[in-house]
Amino acid sequence: MVFINIIKPVTATVPANQHISIIYASDMPVIDLPKVGGYPELASALHAYRNQENTSTFFLFGGNSLAPSPLSSLDRGTHIIDILNSLEPDAMAVSKREFSYFEDELSLRSYEAAFPIVASNVYDKRSEANVDGLLDTAIVEQRGVKIGVISVLDSSAIGDYLLKHVMIRSPQAAIEESAQLLRQQNADIVVLMYSNYFPFIDQLLDNKIVDVTLTTSPELTKLSDEVMPTHSHAVVLSKLNHLAEVTIDFNNELTAAPSITWNDKELSSFPTDPIVEGQVKGYISRLNRLLNRPIATVTEDFQTLRSSVRTQENAFANAIADTLRKFANADIALINGGNIRGNRSYVKGQRLTRRDIAEELPFRSKVSVLNISGQQLKQALENGISAVKQVRGRFPHVSGMKVTYDLTKPSGERITSIKVANKPIQSSKIYKFATTDYLADGGDGYAVLEECPKISLGYLDPPMIADIFIDSIQERNTLGPSLDARMVDTHE
Repeated sequence: MVFINIIKPVTATVPANQHISIIYASDMPVIDLPKVGGYPELASALHAYRNQENTSTFFLFGGNSLAPSPLSSLDRGTHIIDILNSLEPDAMAVSKREFSYFEDELSLRSYEAAFPIVASNVYDKRSEANVDGLLDTAIVEQRGVKIGVISVLDSSAIGDYLLKHVMIRSPQAAIEESAQLLRQQNADIVVLMYSNYFPFIDQLLDNKIVDVTLTTSPELTKLSDEVMPTHSHAVVLSKLNHLAEVTIDFNNELTAAPSITWNDKELSSFPTDPIVEGQVKGYISRLNRLLNRPIATVTEDFQTLRSSVRTQENAFANAIADTLRKFANADIALINGGNIRGNRSYVKGQRLTRRDIAEELPFRSKVSVLNISGQQLKQALENGISAVKQVRGRFPHVSGMKVTYDLTKPSGERITSIKVANKPIQSSKIYKFATTDYLADGGDGYAVLEECPKISLGYLDPPMIADIFIDSIQERNTLGPSLDARMVDTHE
């Protein structure tokens, strides 16, 4: 098994009657998922596929896994690379999530990996090349068969993860250029991995620019305007914790196109690999010692479902925003729904642990305090409700204010009233505003917040919001969040 990233003009010769399997998996940031299948089951599946006679088996990992999780918030995804090293991918793709801890941390992870990590349309302005350690493309080879690997991501990664040093080149142009280079290097099959919706996938396959495309797009992450590719060589895993088995058969006529078919399988249908299971348990054991301590009792039912925190007022989000405002002694506070990731329900009487909060707030978001005018506040809120129908993470959850809006109006004109301390806001008045460092730096489209002067909290390093929230509910020993009409759609 080798990978290269240079043009090597040799003649491709695929042995006749070659049977190839490509095993693809993706979106596995959480290693502790009992019953649904995870890395130990994936390791077992790979072992079975690799032991098939007269078959060359390639394992391509689609990324989307270095974050978010409670453990990655501590080690920036190092444990995922360590586990993957045991599974021996032939190549891994870079998605937006791989940039959760920014460019330099991803570079460090690439040097920890014993496999190539591919990003075909990323340009680091500092080096005037790819991010250090990443490959533009890769060729992996077994038994005389060469597979070329391309991986692209969407330009939204820049704004979503506040990337300061990289640019994202046109995905379609990068794919076409990369595919041509890989053909020149005599790749027998060119595979594209991607993690965003691109409308041109079928066209790429129809025009034989690439031979196979691989992505994971489960229903819970699919946007309302997405139309997934329909080409028979377009692999789309529609459920998490599944793998795709792509079968490629070359016949005796080497000039003929190979036969390509695929199917998906549940990881839980495979037995557990004891070595990788032990590796995972070691990480979980260390994490449990940190996170399994009870901190509060739930006194009212509440939920953090993705469809709720990204589209409407949510009780749990209210509690976080209230805690942030009180900690910062601010007039008002705002967090984004995408900061909350648990996607679960809690019932009265349930004991909460540090793990619960770490899973709900897996990002290392820190407290930031700004001076904001009433006019700027309105701009921020307009951005927050601009993509409700698309279930984007920018939806605002607020404290210290009451907001009404009408989603039937054009974007940018939806806010109908804002009250702070029960008084309508004044456009020129300055309010003390608490939020996350991510939003304060313009993340999730909140560019207006970059213009607001920052107020020092007196900390050398501002505290993380998850930590102050844990301290707050631990002090009370209860959590019973509620709705109080602070974000109201008047058209409903």
